[in-house]
Amino acid sequence: MRIKIFYFSATGNSLQIARNIAEELENCVIQSMAAYIPNKPLGGLGESIGFIFPVYFYGLPRLVKRFVEGLTISPNTYCFAIANSGGTRSNPLGMIDDILMSKGVRLSFADEIKMPGNYIVSHNSPKPTQVKRLITDASIRTKKIAKAILNCELRPAKQKVKLWSERINHHFLYKNTHKLDEKFIATDKCVGCGLCAKICPVNNIKIENHHPCWQHTCEQCLACIHWCPCEAIEYGRNTIGRTRYRNPNVKVEDIIRSCQGME
Repeated sequence: MRIKIFYFSATGNSLQIARNIAEELENCVIQSMAAYIPNKPLGGLGESIGFIFPVYFYGLPRLVKRFVEGLTISPNTYCFAIANSGGTRSNPLGMIDDILMSKGVRLSFADEIKMPGNYIVSHNSPKPTQVKRLITDASIRTKKIAKAILNCELRPAKQKVKLWSERINHHFLYKNTHKLDEKFIATDKCVGCGLCAKICPVNNIKIENHHPCWQHTCEQCLACIHWCPCEAIEYGRNTIGRTRYRNPNVKVEDIIRSCQGME
């Protein structure tokens, strides 16, 4: 069975999960959703399609939603999805299933993995000991999920607090999209290296006069904040003094390559 995994990762959590699953499976390739949307039909008998992504505001990141909506998937495809977050009881997997259902397919397997939460606009990142424990537990869980996928086990998505999740997701992420990056600032620590522009999954940052300028198509992934080597980017006063997070098993070069479609 051929397996294609599409992932979206800003701080490395989803990329680690995708890599770990691919290592357990034969004939498996992974591709970032930030790169491009395939224009050829996918799936069919003998080919499985997977989606691995973080949970944003109790639902799907806009980039993930656009990507899945843009796919053409053949009937009878074994589709699976893995959502990761710091812990949520919301409906991202049900949202993916709804999109696939409009294409005539369904999620055959759906699961969630708890990873270090890193939306430091609202809360601090976990301490190093917590990060280590969460990633270790996630790796163990990933092996079990990979085995289930390899055996084509059925674990359909369950719709959970559907209406509430959709309302929260829309209100905080889809409504007033052009205003989501208005609070970003580059402090005097900025050296104009341009890394933030390279790791933005939607090319929302341009470097002007050696400083980043946000272009109002922000995904709220916070990759620019977490990967800045000088910790020069803040989101208003919300992130001041809060610990930045980067998955310890992922390098910044990996995120850059994922945005360029190289993995």
